[in-house]
Amino acid sequence: MKEMKPYLFFEDFPPMEKGFYFFVEEALMKKPLILFQDLQDIQKVQEGEIFTLNLDSVGKLNLQKNNDSISKMILKDIIRYKVYEDYDGQEENLFYHCHNGFEISMIISGEGYYFAEGRAIKVKEGSLIVFNSLVPHAWIADEANPPLQKTFTFYHRLFLESELAKEELTIIDEYLKSLTLLDIHGDEAKEIRTILELMYEEYTNKKINYKANIKYLLLVFFVHSLRLGKNKRKGLNENTRKKVPNAQLEIAIQYIKSHFYLNITLKDVAKKVYMHPNYFSASFKKTYGISFVEYMNALKIAMAIELMESTDLSIQQIAHQCGFGSLSNFYKVFKNSYGISPAKYIKQI
Repeated sequence: MKEMKPYLFFEDFPPMEKGFYFFVEEALMKKPLILFQDLQDIQKVQEGEIFTLNLDSVGKLNLQKNNDSISKMILKDIIRYKVYEDYDGQEENLFYHCHNGFEISMIISGEGYYFAEGRAIKVKEGSLIVFNSLVPHAWIADEANPPLQKTFTFYHRLFLESELAKEELTIIDEYLKSLTLLDIHGDEAKEIRTILELMYEEYTNKKINYKANIKYLLLVFFVHSLRLGKNKRKGLNENTRKKVPNAQLEIAIQYIKSHFYLNITLKDVAKKVYMHPNYFSASFKKTYGISFVEYMNALKIAMAIELMESTDLSIQQIAHQCGFGSLSNFYKVFKNSYGISPAKYIKQI
């Protein structure tokens, strides 16, 4: 089996409609966007490096190195998996990306592989693959028959919380907190494909009440996927356990990713994984190289940046959505991370 070379990059989210945190596109997935960059720039990128990719005002792709603490942790998680038993292709470079948005990809035609959570997942016409927020993933297309796919990206909490009763939102939210990766194929995906096609049609045609219809269809999608009970990662599989030095910390990381915006405490997480708070704190720092608080703040700031760049939310709303207890704390943490205030950052976008 071939050993893969992982890279990690971050892309800007496309601007979303005012008050509507949802985006759909159809594209032929020949190769990752990073490979459309100038070849000389790509040759400078070394295995294990992290970079941000964005478009400037004239449409040129720019690469910037990224070495913040959250990015380093994500890369460390990716590097654990270098051999994928179910992949038999020739390509050896894996360009992972990661974002706070929820992503659904529906394969219309063609073939390829998606890589996430230590799995190589073969996709073809009719396949569906779902990534919860902050799940790093990569893909490789079949050169002769690359996949054409429709991709649905959205911030599910912002998108649904105003539409659902508290009880309904709790059910969906709890399901999503336990979900990392979901793949559905063949006849099993037939009903969900129909729902997504209707969603795509509503988004493309933008007829009267299309936003309300998309929200309703998205809720139906979540209910169907919940019924399938296809969560591929309710627990760590044996292959993954061998690569995780401390399975309790792995569970803790997944819990933090799903709950950081609720401003959970170190004691909350330690209790969740049956560890004494002091031991958990020391183990976390030793394993990941940063403290629990630093990791929490990094997740919050990463989400804040995405919301600033792709939504019209106010700074106060963003601080609340990201789990900051006060606006002053948000300003303090943001300035420590970027050297400028959130207001100044927005002006520079």
